[in-house]
Amino acid sequence: MKFTWSSFKKAAVPRTIGPLLELDLPLLSIESLTAKVDTGAFSGALHATRIREVVDTEGKKHLRFSPLGSKEHTLEVDSYHKRRVKSSNGVVVARYAVDTDVRIFGQTFPITITLTNRAAMKRPMLIGRNFLRLHGFLVDVNQNNK
Repeated sequence: MKFTWSSFKKAAVPRTIGPLLELDLPLLSIESLTAKVDTGAFSGALHATRIREVVDTEGKKHLRFSPLGSKEHTLEVDSYHKRRVKSSNGVVVARYAVDTDVRIFGQTFPITITLTNRAAMKRPMLIGRNFLRLHGFLVDVNQNNK
């Protein structure tokens, strides 16, 4: 993949980050989360369990899940959709995706992340290249933002 200056039109100056990034997901009440930056992944993913669609008493659908596998913390969101994603082992699976905000270095950006069980992974969240390109981030593997 070739990056050109036009890739960074949203950012006045490209922001350089390392392969690990400390961030907050304020709308999900998650702070100081260390995410893996993965330029090979198209979209981002967040570790979540008990992911299910629920219908309220008025017939409206919501997505309920436990972020980071928490047994005490359960969230319900209205803004979600299903997306087909090729997982790390090459299998295409359907995942729920949520629209939320991510705060990096004190600045807030919109992000769409898929929800999946990442318990076997070292990091609970993945930031993919779509977000990086959209918001003008460059990755320097020698940099440490943890």
